[in-house]
Amino acid sequence: AVGLKNDLDQISSLVEFFDFAVNEQCNEYEECSMLQPFLDNNKAVFGVEYTMKVEDYCSETNDMDMDWLAKNWDLDSCVYACR
Repeated sequence: AVGLKNDLDQISSLVEFFDFAVNEQCNEYEECSMLQPFLDNNKAVFGVEYTMKVEDYCSETNDMDMDWLAKNWDLDSCVYACR
């Protein structure tokens, strides 16, 4: 499987060539809607936020059928899954 990471500007032209998308901080930058072409094509979208509170984005990403995590910048074992 091949995933597209953080390339929101080219999603519409690349979605057919990738099996899933991985994104960092689309909630913080209010860009998650740009990942919709993957969802429209029944392809998974995975992501992570580093600084936002989970209550500020987990409900929205769950409603959009995305799988999201909260991590800290140290990328240690500390993790929270929205689902």
